[in-house]
Amino acid sequence: MSDGAPEGPALSDGWVERQPVVLLLDTSASMARPPDRPRIDELNAALAEWFEGEHTARLRSRVEVCLLTFDSQVRVYDPQRAELVPVAGADPDALFVPLGRLRPPRLVAGGLTRMTEAVEAGLDLAAARHRSLQRQQVMVRRPFLWLLTDGAPSDPEGRPLDARALAPVAQRVRRAEARDACVFQAIGVRGADLALLRVLAPKAALYLDTLGFRSILEVLFQSSDRLGAASEAEETHAHIRQQAENRRLAEELEKML
Repeated sequence: MSDGAPEGPALSDGWVERQPVVLLLDTSASMARPPDRPRIDELNAALAEWFEGEHTARLRSRVEVCLLTFDSQVRVYDPQRAELVPVAGADPDALFVPLGRLRPPRLVAGGLTRMTEAVEAGLDLAAARHRSLQRQQVMVRRPFLWLLTDGAPSDPEGRPLDARALAPVAQRVRRAEARDACVFQAIGVRGADLALLRVLAPKAALYLDTLGFRSILEVLFQSSDRLGAASEAEETHAHIRQQAENRRLAEELEKML
């Protein structure tokens, strides 16, 4: 670990096992829409509320989070510097922060949607952190990677990618899940290209256009808490789908009352 980097709690503090989570957040220009209610503002508010809120002891003691953003660049949140930095050269052990200690930066929307590079970087960071915890003889669950986007992936010139261009990273995701190296979930919100998300994650792409970002975070994090370590990736995906539907129905019921 880098000198001065924030360290997670010791095992004596009650950590029986770790659950690394990588949040891959779209901060491209489309997140600045609509002008009167930018999605990036909603996301910032939801992140602040979620990470500053009360959580179960189980979540606080197990889950450690790495925030990764993608627009024209792929960057990761460095808690020591309290800013987003390029992924290249960043120390994975310094990037994962206990759930109760993470204070996310304020995100700004702009640029392209370099989604494939973000997924590749997220897989690399998650794998590195998993290996590090195993070397430390810390009990660790396979990492979760949660992608949140309102658009479609683009190349360095801003041209939209097609299914063929997405195939290599999609195959890498499926191989990782097949060997229980991670669980990958793609969440699309207003404007997201669900068809392309399903190329990346055929059974793990959801379009949640009626749920706010706060509710989406709740669904994802609570699913990591409730599922056992032996749960297969498909079981995790099915659980998230069901929890999202339950949340949608509950919110509709609240509006009717």
